[in-house]
Amino acid sequence: MNDSLSARTMNPVNRARWAASTLFLVDGMTFGTWAALIPALQHKLDLSVKELSGVLAGLVVGALISMPLAGRLIARKGSHAVAAFGSFAFPAGLVLLALAPNFYCLVAAAIVFGACKGMLDVSINAQGITVERAAGKPIFSSFQAFWSFGGLTSAFLLSVALHHGASATMLLGTMPALLMLMAFSTRGKLLADPPAPVAAKAKESRTLSLPNKTLLELGGLAFLALFSEGVLLDWSAVYAHSVVGVSLVGAPVAFAVFSLSMASGRGAGDWLLHRFGAVRTMRWSGCVIALGMLLAVSWHAWAATLVGFALVGCGVANLVPIIFGAAARAHEEGPGPGVATVTTIGYTGFLSGPPLIGMLAAWAGLPAAFCVVILFGLTLATAGVATIRPARRKVACAPSREGAEPPCPV
Repeated sequence: MNDSLSARTMNPVNRARWAASTLFLVDGMTFGTWAALIPALQHKLDLSVKELSGVLAGLVVGALISMPLAGRLIARKGSHAVAAFGSFAFPAGLVLLALAPNFYCLVAAAIVFGACKGMLDVSINAQGITVERAAGKPIFSSFQAFWSFGGLTSAFLLSVALHHGASATMLLGTMPALLMLMAFSTRGKLLADPPAPVAAKAKESRTLSLPNKTLLELGGLAFLALFSEGVLLDWSAVYAHSVVGVSLVGAPVAFAVFSLSMASGRGAGDWLLHRFGAVRTMRWSGCVIALGMLLAVSWHAWAATLVGFALVGCGVANLVPIIFGAAARAHEEGPGPGVATVTTIGYTGFLSGPPLIGMLAAWAGLPAAFCVVILFGLTLATAGVATIRPARRKVACAPSREGAEPPCPV
């Protein structure tokens, strides 16, 4: 029995799975650290709302620039190499934010921080697909769950630390040491990407090629899914206070319910994909998003709002694993460029969703603006399924290290 346990522990695929999970946790905790300390940084440098928006825009610019470049780098060096670098660079970016003495330096630091985030996001998702293929079963949702729990954990811990007198500068300076130590524990444990069908052509290419039709369609689905996720993350507490009438103390519970439901849904995602397949899971996910948001906007009671937001969290939970998994198989040069394209388009939705909903809410009210999420949920359940089914069927599945076919449930 001990020999069997030892063999399992030494299995390269198992080691890679836990190493990839650790890097998703590092990514989530790093971003959670940033999110938790934004108000403290704003207070430290006395930033106006307009200036803070400029800092956030800097992060977006950095990420959107680096993501396509990361895809090309992964095609040449492998996701394991790019993830190893990004897992150190992203936490180190927190130090730059801590040391920024003024607004302009903070914007520059945010651009660098965003670029490191973009590189790590693309590379760990590509590595997650590689590990899933080698494992021969759906495990990608569990990686996304680690990201969600990482963000929640760091945001909660840092909020407690700030409440007890810790400074933002101190936390931004000390958290990177812990996060980089976690990243260092994964060295040498990630898997090399399998050879791409046109690997030689990829090495010779030095220009960025336009994404194919399938990747653009998958990117559109990622835009809708991450748009919906971003809206609930930023507006759930505001909705609870301004529409439902919950106190400022109780309103953050709406955010917590949505976030925990999403993280829990991702924890169960591997089982759902194995049991029902990607197409049925996506169809029901879109329907659950629409049902949950319909409940929240049509019945302005606290209990109905919490149940509605919980349903939306469960609905959006496994859309990213499904869409990114399809993207990784939809590019002839391997998972890196495909994931990079879809991540870039999806990330645009994640970042643009909250301000667009805010502008619509200023004109029609927040409940009416939230109806956009209902429409997106129904679109994902219909057009999304129509895109995922042929994308999964027409792309050849590369064999895993054991020679088995990777999971392509329909």
